[in-house]
Amino acid sequence: MVTPDRPQWETTITDKLGETIKATRLARGYTREQLSERTGVTERYIAAIENEGQIPRVQILSALLHGLGLSADRIFYPDAEQEDPELDQLVRLIQLCDVEDRKVVSAVVDALLDRRA
Repeated sequence: MVTPDRPQWETTITDKLGETIKATRLARGYTREQLSERTGVTERYIAAIENEGQIPRVQILSALLHGLGLSADRIFYPDAEQEDPELDQLVRLIQLCDVEDRKVVSAVVDALLDRRA
């Protein structure tokens, strides 16, 4: 809710946080249990964020963003247009990989492109 002592951007962030987390979780095909395992955040707390408007501490929000491969821009600039959210998601996930995992990802992409030729 917008109030004289609360700017519009702050209202948008807090009002849409749970909605964004839940929509992204569902789009990735994760249950709350799976997200909990990936992040160390309890299922109950995830439900409170998604459905009850709970605003997490920065450390919890960071864990959720990393676990979902979600850009902080989606939280802090929810109305900004995404150029290619799927590509952004892939880049974030690859950045989380170690060197060996990146080699595997690169080999898979090379194989996919070779199939097209």
